[in-house]
Amino acid sequence: MYYFVFVKLKPTNLFIFLLLATNTFSQEKTINIRGKIYSSDKVVPYVHIFNVTKKTGTISDDLGGFELPVSLNDTLYISSLEFEKVKTIVTIKNMESKEIFIELISLVNKLDEVFLRHLTGDLNADIANTPIDTIPKHNFEIKANDLNKELPYDNYASDKRPNAQDMTDPIGKPGAGVGLPDKRYRQLLKLKRELAQKKEFPEAIKNELGIDYFTIILNIKEEKIYQFISYCEYREIVSKYYSNKVLEVIEILNEESKNYNAIKN
Repeated sequence: MYYFVFVKLKPTNLFIFLLLATNTFSQEKTINIRGKIYSSDKVVPYVHIFNVTKKTGTISDDLGGFELPVSLNDTLYISSLEFEKVKTIVTIKNMESKEIFIELISLVNKLDEVFLRHLTGDLNADIANTPIDTIPKHNFEIKANDLNKELPYDNYASDKRPNAQDMTDPIGKPGAGVGLPDKRYRQLLKLKRELAQKKEFPEAIKNELGIDYFTIILNIKEEKIYQFISYCEYREIVSKYYSNKVLEVIEILNEESKNYNAIKN
């Protein structure tokens, strides 16, 4: 037997109820949204777009366009090596138009400040007090017709005396016929490059994704971030990162965080 209960609501309460119901439905609804990445009125290709809320992502195409499943209030994280990182929230306007446009700002490398001493700020006075140049000046002149002169034969160029560096360099140069063979030389260079990347990787990936990604999304304590990254290295995340496969790295970090958090640290 079924019982039906009818509640009489005032118009104001009914309106609020319908508004909340509609809002809840909109938040749960997922759609494919089309987007465009640009900077200074130019499209930006090959940018990583990651939906932090749904843990899905994609990469912008040659024209800066992309398509990604989203819901209302999802957080999108946009990253590229040449631009500043951007986080944006999917709004009702985005859901209705099924479009989103994201502008990136070029990353500027700031140099350390340089302090110039013994300057007054008066250009004429500072020029007058410029130290005397002690470097000897040349005593020859170059004229336009000198460009047509034929240079004498260079005997030294035909002298094939051995290069002292090639004779003493334990590695040598590829094809020089000294030092280690070309194959061994390339292997040493590759090993040196891989070691440098492995050393730089923890700091690079932490700066790329941000501390909040590790502490909030993955629930990794800040002091354990580097330990967690080392824990995941067996999944070849270093080589994937430097092969521009950031989304694969993010997926691996998401998967391994569950196993890592299950371990008592």
